[in-house]
Amino acid sequence: LKMTPEKDYSKNLDSTSMMVTNQVEKKDLTGVSNSISGWISKLSEYDSLKSVAADLGKLNEALAAKDGKKIVSLMATLGTETTKAADSAHGEEATKIKHLGKALSSASKAISMFA
Repeated sequence: LKMTPEKDYSKNLDSTSMMVTNQVEKKDLTGVSNSISGWISKLSEYDSLKSVAADLGKLNEALAAKDGKKIVSLMATLGTETTKAADSAHGEEATKIKHLGKALSSASKAISMFA
């Protein structure tokens, strides 16, 4: 996954990883839907990431429905998919994508405790 300079999502990856961690710690999902919608749009541009974008759409629906079990399941799946996607990225992008994948996986475990 090679991102061109105008599509360098490095800062977005950092802010998304921090948001996932912070929102889970606060047990507050305010603002998550907007971030997810933004990522759906960005990831849909890449054929290899369309399944991640589709799962993000399902996660947005589960969040709106407040379906805790589905949220946990989708976040675990997204964590795995995102970590795998890091394998096709390069350099700093790969590291940040892998970090996001781990944050999603950790978040799914944390949410499962109160979902």
